[in-house]
Amino acid sequence: MFLNSEKKLLNIIKFGPVLPLLLLSLIITLTLINQTKKDLSNSIKYIKNEYLKENKIIIKNEINKVVNLINFEITKSEDSLKELLKQRVYEAHEVATTIYNQTINQKDQDKKLSKEQAFELIKFALTGMSYKDERGYFFMDDINGVKLMQPFNESFVGKNFSEFTDANGYKFIQKRIEVIKNKSESFDEYYWYKPNDKKTTYKKISFYKYFEPYNISIGIGEYVVDFETKLKEKVLSWLDRIKSGSNQYIFVYNIDGTCLLHSKKEYIGVNRLNIKDKNGRLFLKDALSFAQRNKKGYINYLSSYNNNYASSNKISYIQYLNNWEWIIVTGFYLDKLNKEITKKEQELVKKNNDLINKILLISFILTIILILMSFYISNIIAKKFNNYRKELKKESNKILEKEKLLIQQSKMAMMGEMIGNIAHQWKQPLSTIRMSNQIIKFEKEDKNIQELEDIDYAIKKIDDSVVYLANTIDDFKNFFNPNKDTCEFSIEDTFKKTFNLIDSEFKNLNISIIQDISDVKIFAYQNELLQVLINIIKNAKDEFTKNENSNKKHCLFINVYKQNNNAIIKIKDNAGGIRADVLDQIFDAYFTCKNEIDNTGIGLHMSKKIIEDNMNGKLEATNVEYTYEGSLFKGAEFVITIPIS
Repeated sequence: MFLNSEKKLLNIIKFGPVLPLLLLSLIITLTLINQTKKDLSNSIKYIKNEYLKENKIIIKNEINKVVNLINFEITKSEDSLKELLKQRVYEAHEVATTIYNQTINQKDQDKKLSKEQAFELIKFALTGMSYKDERGYFFMDDINGVKLMQPFNESFVGKNFSEFTDANGYKFIQKRIEVIKNKSESFDEYYWYKPNDKKTTYKKISFYKYFEPYNISIGIGEYVVDFETKLKEKVLSWLDRIKSGSNQYIFVYNIDGTCLLHSKKEYIGVNRLNIKDKNGRLFLKDALSFAQRNKKGYINYLSSYNNNYASSNKISYIQYLNNWEWIIVTGFYLDKLNKEITKKEQELVKKNNDLINKILLISFILTIILILMSFYISNIIAKKFNNYRKELKKESNKILEKEKLLIQQSKMAMMGEMIGNIAHQWKQPLSTIRMSNQIIKFEKEDKNIQELEDIDYAIKKIDDSVVYLANTIDDFKNFFNPNKDTCEFSIEDTFKKTFNLIDSEFKNLNISIIQDISDVKIFAYQNELLQVLINIIKNAKDEFTKNENSNKKHCLFINVYKQNNNAIIKIKDNAGGIRADVLDQIFDAYFTCKNEIDNTGIGLHMSKKIIEDNMNGKLEATNVEYTYEGSLFKGAEFVITIPIS
């Protein structure tokens, strides 16, 4: 049976790890593969999002860069315009000063002009200095806001415009009056009509300078829209050379849908507001509406590209340039982006497949290595297990032999003591038999057969002694009976047998036995319990013998009771107790405090083994102090605990 169990155990050690290793390897491999696939999927999603995000950022930055450059050009151009206007006014001021000085301060009285004549000459000179196409002209106003000079609208001359406002309610004439009062110069911006367009006002930038001889201001203005026309042409030419990406251009439309800049030159100047895409959507109209509403942002639409006008989804970034009412657009085609993403995705898939193949190869190699290690380790364990089993069997045999020897020594030691007890207990009955025989013999010799009573008494004594000897022989025979069968018996009866066997040893030793024994029955080995009780009681007797010269009364207390389905047996003496330094060793084999000639040191050791190994009980020893009949005693107490059933 044990060999079969060992074989099963060795097979489990050898083959048991294989299946878990294969299963673990499979789980790890599948987990790694699934995780790799998830990582691949996440990487593809990430690349798509990043590519889309990156391209959107690129086109947004491109538009922002263009708008910033345009705004910079506008700002720079306005500064240049202001500088030009200022320079022109300074020239006119110098001309007017020269005419005034040369006419009013003329030494030749025939050539000398009046102040009014000089002013008319100044007006004539400044009118000739105006720009062509009536774009820029000089004008003069007095301190009251009366128009003194307006080259292209003589009806304004002589009228007071001090309270006149432009289209936004701005009283720009007040600025000229302020310049005259302060005898200074200044720029101004307002909205005014063009000479050839009396219905629409346009933003105009002017510069005024105080002219002291007449306490007036000389000014000139330029319509921004006229100045910006050339600037727009310059910007569009510049943008035409800029590409936001590969084959991607910047497109510019007016707010009315007129194309100003396109990669297809035939579209320039054409109003494409009603152009539809493949799905019939007016994408340009929607884009312009989006730009007016949101000023800037991304839009998706279907667009065409290449020479074959293939259609593709396109993402564009639009920004509305409010100053010029331009819509500036650039974007990228999704199918071109998808081609880049697909290419990157194929690279990732290839790397992922290579990684999975490596994982499978590594997993296979590790599994084989682990299986081989499992077989190798199991073989080592099997060898060690066999060696251990052999050693264990040897040690077990040695222990069994020692146990047998201990039991035999214990029995032999006790047998010697018992033989002494038999001798003690047989002396009195044998003496009685001898004395009775002598009585009969004397009566017979005296032939006094009338003394029948003496003969009957002698015969009765002989019978009693013979019965006593027979009972004694039975008690000793039962004690040495090797019967190991369990039976139910009374602990009280066991103590009676105990005292019958050792009664002779307690005579003449002045030992008082105080018993408090309840009638408790247990199911166990009676002879073995009898052996334990004899060992404990005889040890107490031996301690009393050591102190036989003491005047103290020797007492042995025996208490038996039932507690928690256990039989409790307590045996204590007043012999002074066990030395503290050896108390923990008294149950060790061959340990004894007695003379080695008198004791083998296996009595208490065998007693503990009997109680704990054979009866599933417990045997303990302690030193106790207690009071009895007013006297303080100290001694050893042995406590036996045995399950009742």
